[in-house]
Amino acid sequence: MLTDLRYAFRALAKTPGFSAIAILTLALGIGANTAFFSVINQTLLRPLPYPNQDRIVQIDEVSANFNRMSVSYPNFLDWQQQQDVFSSLALYNANVSGRLKTPDSTEHVSLGLITSEFFSTLGVSVLQGQLPTAENDKEGSTPVAWLSYATWQKRFHGAPDLVGKSVLLDDRAVVIAGILPASFRFTRNVDVFLPLAPCAKENFMTMRENHNGAHALGLLKPGITLAAVQQRLDTIAERLQREYPAADGGIGIRAELLRDSLSSDSRTNLLLLCGAVGMVLLIACVNLANMLLARSFSRLREMAIRTALGATRGQLIRQLLVENLVLAMLGGAAGLLLGLWGYGFIERLVPGGMRPLAEGTGSLDYRVLVFTLLATFLTGIGFGLAPAWQLSHCNPNDALKQTPRIVNTRWGRWHVRDILVGVQVALALVLLVGASLLIRSIQSLLSVDPGIRPAQVLTIHVEPPPLSGFQKDPLSLARFHQRTIDAVRNLPGIESAATGSSLPFSWSSSSTMFYLEGRSLPEQGKFPTASNHSISPEYFQTMGIPLLRGRVFDGHEIEPKFPAGIPFSPENLPVLYKDVTFQGLISKSMAEQFWPGEDPIGKRFRLGYPHMGLPFVEIIGIVGDVAQKGLEQGPTAEFYLSQRQFGIPNDTHLIVRTTTEPSSLATAVRAALNREFPDNPVTSIHPMTELLDEHISDRKFNLRLFVFFAGTALLLALIGLYGVLAFVVGQRTREIGIRMALGARQNDILRDILRRGLLLVLPGLLLGGAVAWGTSRFLQSQLYAITQNDPVSYAIAAGLLLLATVAASWLPARRAAQVDPVIALRSE
Repeated sequence: MLTDLRYAFRALAKTPGFSAIAILTLALGIGANTAFFSVINQTLLRPLPYPNQDRIVQIDEVSANFNRMSVSYPNFLDWQQQQDVFSSLALYNANVSGRLKTPDSTEHVSLGLITSEFFSTLGVSVLQGQLPTAENDKEGSTPVAWLSYATWQKRFHGAPDLVGKSVLLDDRAVVIAGILPASFRFTRNVDVFLPLAPCAKENFMTMRENHNGAHALGLLKPGITLAAVQQRLDTIAERLQREYPAADGGIGIRAELLRDSLSSDSRTNLLLLCGAVGMVLLIACVNLANMLLARSFSRLREMAIRTALGATRGQLIRQLLVENLVLAMLGGAAGLLLGLWGYGFIERLVPGGMRPLAEGTGSLDYRVLVFTLLATFLTGIGFGLAPAWQLSHCNPNDALKQTPRIVNTRWGRWHVRDILVGVQVALALVLLVGASLLIRSIQSLLSVDPGIRPAQVLTIHVEPPPLSGFQKDPLSLARFHQRTIDAVRNLPGIESAATGSSLPFSWSSSSTMFYLEGRSLPEQGKFPTASNHSISPEYFQTMGIPLLRGRVFDGHEIEPKFPAGIPFSPENLPVLYKDVTFQGLISKSMAEQFWPGEDPIGKRFRLGYPHMGLPFVEIIGIVGDVAQKGLEQGPTAEFYLSQRQFGIPNDTHLIVRTTTEPSSLATAVRAALNREFPDNPVTSIHPMTELLDEHISDRKFNLRLFVFFAGTALLLALIGLYGVLAFVVGQRTREIGIRMALGARQNDILRDILRRGLLLVLPGLLLGGAVAWGTSRFLQSQLYAITQNDPVSYAIAAGLLLLATVAASWLPARRAAQVDPVIALRSE
C-alpha cells in the first residue's frame, strides 16, 4: 500500500495540469455538497441547545380556516389543568415590543410574555437571580423581568448589581429578577422576558376567542410518545368544544416536536437543493471518469507490461484505486475549505426559526467532517472504478494494438466513454429542466399586480405609546397617529403621508372573524375571516391603491363615544361598543366572495362572534385587491377601518410617498420623528420596493442556485462531450484521411462528426427527460402559475443541450474536415 501511495503521488506530479483540473473539479463538487450538508446538519441533525430537546413539543391550535394558529390563553390554562402527559407546559408570546429606559437612552426592545414554566420546559437556568415562580405569573403581581445576556451587556454594560433593581419599561417600573446565560438561544430574538398573566388583560389575551400570537411548549414525560400526546390533546379539544361552543367550536389542537415545527416549511426545499448539488457532484465524477478513461489509453502499454511481469488483476485495481483516492482526498481537503467558506453564502437557507438557535455555533462539527470524508471516499471510488476496471482487464496484445474497450448493450456496441457522456447529458437535462421551471415561475410571479404602487414609497415603524395610556383613553392612539403624520408631512420631498396597522409583504396583518347582517349565522368554527387594517385617510392615495366604487375616509369619521368610568378591557367591549357602527372599505375580492352579483355599498357586517358584542361595519367603498400575504397567495378578503374609530392598539407603520428616491429621505424622516417623539424609538425604515424584493428573495435565491448548478452541469456535459469527440477524431485520423483520399468532401466529414455528437446526446436526452418528468413534482411547491410538467421548460432545456452539442461538436468536426490525407496516411 505504501508503494502504491508513493507511486500515486509521483503519477500526479508527472501530470500537473491534469491533476490540477481534477482536484479543482472535485473541490467544487465536494465543497458545494459540504456547504449544503452544513445547512442540513444545522436544520435537521444538530441538537437544539436544550438538554431535553427530543422531548420538547410545540403545541398550536387549528381550525377549518387555519392549519396552524396561535393559542388562546384561557384555553391554555384549561390545558394545564387537564393534561397528564407533560412534565411542564408553558405559553409564550414573542410578538410584543416595548420601550426600555436605559442609562443612555430610550430604546426599542422585543418582549417575550411567558408563563412560569417556560425556562424549566426548555431546561434553561439563569446566570444571575432566580427563575420565574407561580407567584410571579399571577394577575396583579409585582412586575418583574428577565434580561437576555446580550441586552444586559449592550444596554446596561454588564452591571453586576442589576438584579433586584428597577428599570423603566413602557413608563412602568419593573424589577430585574434575573439575567439569562450567554448560551441561551430561543427561536426568536427576545430582549426582555415578562410574566404573562400580569400583562394578559392589556394585551387582550384574556378573551377565549382571541388568538394573538401565543404558542405553547411542552416537555414530554419520560416514555410518553407523540401519538399518545396527540390523543390526549384531542380529548381536551373535544371537551373544550362542548364547554365553550361559542369560542372553541371547531378548534383543535396540534402537537409536534419543536425541531420538526421549526423545519417543516423548509425541509422539502432543502432536500430539493441538496439533490441538485448532489447531481453536480455526480456529473463531476462522470466527467473525471471520462478524463481518466481517455488518459488510460496512454497507460495501456504500462498495464500490459505489469501484467506480463506477473501483476494480478487485484493488484492493478488496487493501485489504480489508490491513485484515484489520493486524487479524491486532495480534492476533498480543498472542498472542505471551500464548503466552509461557501456556507456563509447559503446560510440563509436555514429556516428563520432556527437562525437564532444557530448564532455563534459555527458550521463545522464531526457530522460535517464525516460527511466530507465519506463523500470524498465514495467520489474516489465512483470516478475511478470504471477506468480501473477497464485497465485491469487489458490484454497485452490489445494494448500493443491500442484496441479500445467496448461494452455490449442491447442498442449495439458502445464505448464506455459514450455511455458516461449519456449519463452526464441526462443529469444535466434534469437540472436544466428544474432551472427552466423556476425561471418561468419567477417570471409569472413578477407579472402579478401587487395592488399598490411601491415605487417612491418609504415605510417606517414607530413604537406606539404604552398600552396603559390607551386603556385610560382609547382615542389617544388616533391622536398619536395624526401627530406622526403631521411630523413629516411638510418635509421637502414628501408628497403624501399616512399611517396603518400593517404593511403588505411584511406579515404584519391580522385576521378577524365576522358575519354578515341579514344572513343566517355560519356553523361554529366555520365563521369567515378577513384581514383587517386600521388606517388614516390618505392611506390609499399614499400606497397607490385604487378606489373602485364608493368613497374613502375623509378624516371626519364620527369617533365612538365611550361611557365614562368604564375601562377599556375585553370584558367591557359589549358595553363600550353597544350600538356603535364603524365605517369601512372592503377589497374587491371580499365584495365578490360575500356579495356576488350585489352592490355591497351601504351593507353591514359585524366583527367577531355574536356574543362578543363588537361593532358593526358599514361599507362605504370598494378598493382594489392588494397582495398583502404575498404575490403567490393571490387576492384575499380584506377590510379597512378608520383609525379615528377603530382604536385597538397595534403596530404603527408610517408610509410616505416621496418625489425623490425614498432612501434619501430616511435620515430627515427619522430626525423629524425623534423630535416629535423623543421616547418612541423609530425602527425598520425601508423602501416599499425593498419589502417586495425581500418577499420573493427566497425564490430568487433558490433560482440563482439552481441556475448555477444547471450551468455547471451544462458546462461539464459540454466538456465531456467535446473530450469524447476530440478523442474519437484523433483515433479516426487515418480513417478520415482514407475517406478523403477516396473522394469524401469536407461537408461529409462535418456531418459525420456532428451526427456522432447527436447520437451520443439523444439517449441521454431521452433518459434525462424521463427522470425529470418523474422528479420534477418535488419542485411544485416552488412553482407559481405553471405545472411541474410544463412542456416549454422541457423544450428550453433540451434546446440548450442540443445547442451545447453542436458547439462541442463543431471544433472536432472542423478539425476533422481539415485533415490532409497525405499527412494523415504518412503519420501512420
